[in-house]
Amino acid sequence: MSVSSHLNPEPERRLWILHGNMRHAVEWTDIKLGALAVFAAAQMALLKLLAPGGVPAYPALALLAAVVLIGLFAFSPLIEAQRQLSWIDPRMDRRHAGDCLLAPQDIAKYPQLELVILLDRYLGGGVTATPYYEDIVGQIVSGARIATRKRRLFLAACAPAGLVQLGLLWRLLGLY
Repeated sequence: MSVSSHLNPEPERRLWILHGNMRHAVEWTDIKLGALAVFAAAQMALLKLLAPGGVPAYPALALLAAVVLIGLFAFSPLIEAQRQLSWIDPRMDRRHAGDCLLAPQDIAKYPQLELVILLDRYLGGGVTATPYYEDIVGQIVSGARIATRKRRLFLAACAPAGLVQLGLLWRLLGLY
């Protein structure tokens, strides 16, 4: 047992709350990604009906197809890899003293060992008492990375979807 284990008799409950918050962040981002992909697919069908052969329809259809593909990729098992994915994960060297240890995007920046030590101080001690608590922290880090990856993919899908919406608004206003 660590010296600080007497300070907080229930680190497990607090760690499970953090773990639940990470799972909730993943689920909420999944809902948003799914809604955006369904919206893009429906808009593709509508665009194909309203402007079947127009030149402006092809870039819009391509952008909406990209949104659907990004949404499908966000649901793939690859996104839930335990290891660091350099092209989508936040960089480990971008940690700040003011990082919030409750936000997935801040937790995802830390390696598990460093986060165990930080959470031990942050939660009032007891986290380093057993390997069981350290395994819970590992699950928290994994959930935070998955939530951050999915959030970044959602933001990447919002950009082309927004461009299509601007184009459609431009078309509806008769400026095109």
